Amino acid sequence: MIIFHFTRFILLSLLVMGELTNHTIDDTLGDQLTGFQVDYSPASYAGALIWKNASQCSNCAIVPSSSSAMYNTWTSATYYPALGNVTAQIDFHGSAIYIYLILSNFPQSTGLVSDAICDFRIDGEVAGSFRHDTDGTYQFEYNVLAYSNATLGDDDHSLLIEISGVEPSYVIFDYVVYTNTRVSITFPAGVSSTSSTTQNLATTSLFVSTAGPPSSSSSSSSFRQPFKGAIAGIVVGVLIFIALIASSFLYLRRRNHNSSPPAK
Repeated sequence: MIIFHFTRFILLSLLVMGELTNHTIDDTLGDQLTGFQVDYSPASYAGALIWKNASQCSNCAIVPSSSSAMYNTWTSATYYPALGNVTAQIDFHGSAIYIYLILSNFPQSTGLVSDAICDFRIDGEVAGSFRHDTDGTYQFEYNVLAYSNATLGDDDHSLLIEISGVEPSYVIFDYVVYTNTRVSITFPAGVSSTSSTTQNLATTSLFVSTAGPPSSSSSSSSFRQPFKGAIAGIVVGVLIFIALIASSFLYLRRRNHNSSPPAK
């Protein structure tokens, strides 16, 4: 009977939940959750930068408005076939990915490259492609969803934005949103001394694996290791163990309190 009540108490007091959450990887600020930065390659060609962010592009011919970009940042690359291959690599842990670009529309008569042509690789395999031909209006288009995939396994992934081929291309990368699962563990933090039925609950949240953009920005220059499944499992196990100890202590304390003889 004691074991039954103890088990029931544990099950009622310990709640493990998972919920999908979105995180942004900014072109300049990086991953708001892990601090990972986007890896741009090549950095330069013949002494000139290939990928340029907003602060490096004061003399560029095509400059989108930073105030219209996510977190007021963007990074662009002008591709010519002589470059061979231009890429932006993004590592993340999640089950869905959404890639947002900024598009330019300068007329071809200006001699400027304004068409955006690129492929997307996930874990080394071509997963999609994108093409935008300029309409010649000189207007920019912001928050353009160039690629999305909501059928990924909830695991570590590597996304590659790849610009190659025989056509010139101008790609303005803004940000990525990815979806992962957050686990929340709820357990008793204390029991009222005057009531055996009143409980104060405390919730501990853990991002186990890592869509619209989040409401606030977060930047980090430091690199942190991704949340590997094995590490996450260990941490969850430790939290559950702590919750069991806390629940056992509270149960025994309440039991001893109820069984104490009344004061004479």
